[in-house]
Amino acid sequence: MAKPALSLFIKIILFTVVMLVVAKTVPYDRLINSITGLFDFQNAIKFTSFILGEPDLEVWESLRDYFSILINTLISIPILSAVTTTFDTIIRKIHPAGILKEWTSSTLRRFAKIFGFTFLFWGLFRFLPYQSVFPDGETYSNFTIAAVIVFNLLLTIACYWSITKNITTKRSE
Repeated sequence: MAKPALSLFIKIILFTVVMLVVAKTVPYDRLINSITGLFDFQNAIKFTSFILGEPDLEVWESLRDYFSILINTLISIPILSAVTTTFDTIIRKIHPAGILKEWTSSTLRRFAKIFGFTFLFWGLFRFLPYQSVFPDGETYSNFTIAAVIVFNLLLTIACYWSITKNITTKRSE
């Protein structure tokens, strides 16, 4: 149990480091500006409202943040896969002909996992009835908001684990 947990922790730290390096070194501001330029104000409001579930007061800033995170993720995942494939090549002695296949499959798996987990987190956050516990229009402390996010994250992890466990069980039968 400790070895898989440590491995997951190392992968999360490595992905975080790769994302930070990409954010600091890759200049993708023009791309973000051109993408946000495709939106008029009404479409930007619709897009951010769809993600948040309520109207956003800072539409353009949120839109830029969403696309910045998306582009950073789209760049970081192949880089992370290259790093792990290089490590696996050295440790497991993968034949040079199989390196491209290994990198491609690990990149596609990571994209599926990241976007599946993110969609699950967003779906639970968006559609669970938090307003029955926390009514709209009231102000909540940072601790309360952090507790709700951590609860949602733990719920997402449990759902994701359950889904992947069922997929793995069905595939091995």
